[in-house]
Amino acid sequence: MFTGGLDVKLEELKIPESGEKIVVDPGNGGTVVSLILGKAEKELLRNDSEDEYLENPLFRGRFLFPFNDRIPEGKYNFQGVDYQLPVNNPDDGSSIHGFMYNKKVEVLQSGGTDLSVRWHTVESSIPGYPFALSLTMDFHLSPGGLNIDFTVRNEGRRTAPFALGWHSYFLTESGSKVIADFPCFFDIDSSFLPVGDCIPAKGPGFDFSQGTVLEGKSLDHTFVSPRNGTVILDNREYRIRIVQENFPFTQLYIPPEGDSIAIEPITSKPNSFNSSKVLTLSPGNVYTAAVRIECLDKEMQ
Repeated sequence: MFTGGLDVKLEELKIPESGEKIVVDPGNGGTVVSLILGKAEKELLRNDSEDEYLENPLFRGRFLFPFNDRIPEGKYNFQGVDYQLPVNNPDDGSSIHGFMYNKKVEVLQSGGTDLSVRWHTVESSIPGYPFALSLTMDFHLSPGGLNIDFTVRNEGRRTAPFALGWHSYFLTESGSKVIADFPCFFDIDSSFLPVGDCIPAKGPGFDFSQGTVLEGKSLDHTFVSPRNGTVILDNREYRIRIVQENFPFTQLYIPPEGDSIAIEPITSKPNSFNSSKVLTLSPGNVYTAAVRIECLDKEMQ
């Protein structure tokens, strides 16, 4: 995986008989470093090169918790109290993608086709986030597919705002299409934050219901997830089907290289902590979500 001097300890799940394999980095928030599923028989994810992995400029493969995407200037107000998060995006002065992406997660179980990891916030450990949540992620590899189950638990003494996402980049090629029946999408401002009401995803540009070629497109938009939770990436030799549960939104982003697309399951729009619809958890309560990724023959959907 990494052939140079990069000192990372990776967890690998595989099924030798059918060729499935996933590689996870517990030292960097459970980052999914590699994913190979049977029908493709090759790498499905676009991840960092070895020399950019620790800097991770595009958050490839990282899990986003306790919030996804940007919070402008790292400022938010929750229940009448103003908070200031650490700013970790110098380009626009925002706090972005939470705090877990470069932290060590606890390995609860590892072996065969299953891996379980957990990470905690602590009420006093993160400036601007005085809440105690845990996130457990259970990975299960099966012939043709990967399941990731998420459990967020409030282990503290106060109600907490939160959001969750996965910044997964899938490799594309000439002619690759996304197929998804998104009900609507949000326009963005100059800071790439969603603005206004959700716009029906009809007409050219944002209607993916019949399949839209990605080549030459510019995307960094939030969509309301399809009612069936399904997004398909159609490549020449195979299709990737992503099915998400309890992720009400999907972020689509095409990076400048144009060699991949981030199809991100997210629980909330960017700037979630400043939304009147921010997700919250009371002490002792849990929130569960799931993602399944399958690699299909071309004729299957």
